[in-house]
Amino acid sequence: MSKSGADVSSAMSRESLAGRLPVQGTDRLYSNFGSLLAACMAIGAASFNYLFGASIAFIGNTSIGIAGYLIGLIVGLVPTYLAAGMICYRHGVDPVDAAKSSMGTRGSALLLALILVSTLGWSFVLIAMTGQAAGRLQQILFNPGGEIDNGFVALVSMLMLALVWILLRKGPAMVALLTRYTSPAVLVIACVLLYLITRDTGLSALLHTNVDAKLAYSHDPLQQLAYGVEFGASNALTSVPFFGGIARLIRRRKHVITPSLLGAGLIGAGFTTAVGALAAVATGSTEPAEWVVKTAGNGLGTVIVSLLLLANLGTLISFFYFAGVSVQQVRFFARMRWDMIILVLLLPGLVVAFNTQWLIAHVMNWLAYNSAIFAGMAAVMLTDYLLLRRQTVVPSHLFVKNSSGAYWYWGGVNWVAMGTIVFGAAVYLTLFDPLTLAVGASFRYVGATMPTLAACVLAYYLAMRLVMVVSERGGYRNVAQLAAKKVTVGL
Repeated sequence: MSKSGADVSSAMSRESLAGRLPVQGTDRLYSNFGSLLAACMAIGAASFNYLFGASIAFIGNTSIGIAGYLIGLIVGLVPTYLAAGMICYRHGVDPVDAAKSSMGTRGSALLLALILVSTLGWSFVLIAMTGQAAGRLQQILFNPGGEIDNGFVALVSMLMLALVWILLRKGPAMVALLTRYTSPAVLVIACVLLYLITRDTGLSALLHTNVDAKLAYSHDPLQQLAYGVEFGASNALTSVPFFGGIARLIRRRKHVITPSLLGAGLIGAGFTTAVGALAAVATGSTEPAEWVVKTAGNGLGTVIVSLLLLANLGTLISFFYFAGVSVQQVRFFARMRWDMIILVLLLPGLVVAFNTQWLIAHVMNWLAYNSAIFAGMAAVMLTDYLLLRRQTVVPSHLFVKNSSGAYWYWGGVNWVAMGTIVFGAAVYLTLFDPLTLAVGASFRYVGATMPTLAACVLAYYLAMRLVMVVSERGGYRNVAQLAAKKVTVGL
């Protein structure tokens, strides 16, 4: 290939990775197990898992809570990955484009909104936590007994925003490069923390140490297990945008499932959350910076917290990458250069930097309700692609914005899918309120995620079978003719 040809090929590769063009063949970033495992660990092992660990501890039985959480993660990750990961891997498309086959050309805007809420919401929470942890560390070391310096917190938060932009502005290849180093660092730090909190008490003894019974969410072992499973499953449900976003970058089919379940699930979210739970019962503190210094001392504790904060960069650039690709569904962003897209997405972080406590207190509660919506959405995408379409879609029609496209449904919206998602949210919240932790009578036996998914799968399947009998809508029939049909494709 000539030099100019190589330059053109390289430019096209960068455009597909940083944009909505389908990513195919050698353009995909993840060609081996190790690099993909590291990327998935970056998604799963964010510092806010240590806060989630405190919630696991307050279930009332530490060992039951941790076991339930790990079970819930795996049980929830499998349908979530099947819902978003399979179609994105096969056709190299963004999750929002993938959702058009089930939700409609315009209806997929609901997933776009949820992706932006999830990726940006959790990113800004992580930035706020980084600033607060740095402020807490400064207060412990230089102003014990005093107040956290909010100016210092804001400064650290803005530095994190600047680092994210500097690292990601050159393109998404930085995601694979950076996570190759930050993910092992996160794992090593978690192992060191586990050693520090168990060196005096012992792991077995700590697993059987519980919070004060008056503070426990429940005293019923079966309900404690149900809480643990539900916390893990609801965490997994919010991974639809992350799994879809990373699946389109995987080169080999054999790497589609296992690295994600191990990296984002057991090693990432599972292990770090378990360490957070054990730290909460060992130290009585729920703030990572505080209990790290308590267990490691000022010197080593400062080093560990500093490394932990820097390791968050791998997670942050992953989240902003997924948001940057998906937001290009909006024409205003599609016309921007990649570095400007990331800059615009980072701008709200300037407000976050000066309101970190408020953000952590309120936005994490708001994000907790995402799982109620994602339950129905995952059921719709899974049922549509695997059961109704039998893994066959017409990729070109995912980019058709008018009634000539196969996935136009009714005015661009599949109202059956919308109704199923609303139905799923109602069922989920009847069984479990993730903010107040109020539960229905059957929660202790079945939880909320699995019955919601099952109910939505059944409801959507039956309703769409009826639609398929009486209508040609949705492109379920005559797929070969649709593939041969000439349509106007537009991004």
